[in-house]
Amino acid sequence: MDTIQTLISKSSVIYSEIEIKTVIQNIADQANQTIKTDDLYVLCVMNGALIFAGQLLPRLEKNVQYSYIHATRYADSLTGGSIDWLVRPPKEIEGKTVLILDDILDQGITLREIVATCEAMKAKAVYTAVLFDKEIAKEKSYSPNFIGLKVPNRFVFGYGLDCKGLGRNLPHLYALD
Repeated sequence: MDTIQTLISKSSVIYSEIEIKTVIQNIADQANQTIKTDDLYVLCVMNGALIFAGQLLPRLEKNVQYSYIHATRYADSLTGGSIDWLVRPPKEIEGKTVLILDDILDQGITLREIVATCEAMKAKAVYTAVLFDKEIAKEKSYSPNFIGLKVPNRFVFGYGLDCKGLGRNLPHLYALD
């Protein structure tokens, strides 16, 4: 069984905590300027976006309500499968401007499904922010409103993202070598 120390020894730091926090402030600035409402309902995609949400929420200059959703294609796997809803968006999003926070955009399939679900639940408007955007060779099925940092097409973990259930609490973003 891998330990976090073993994973780190097989990895490289892609972004430091300082670089990540700087880009989170940039996302907050963009959202504050772009989203033209005083009231905002923020949905954190669990588990990966928890740290991102915790850093971003205090920087939003809006009347914020927030909750979480849990939709995954990965579970404990390194490759994506079909979407599994563990927690759907709350009914309270109806008629509200929603900002969805996600950890990483790979192909965009999960985020596209989350947005479609919120729209079907009659959210007034839906915005999305991803902390990391994986550079993949094929076209993505969804493009977020706010994007943090580009990451190489490697398996990454840390700052909310896990590797085999480990490393979400790491302050930097790592990529397996």
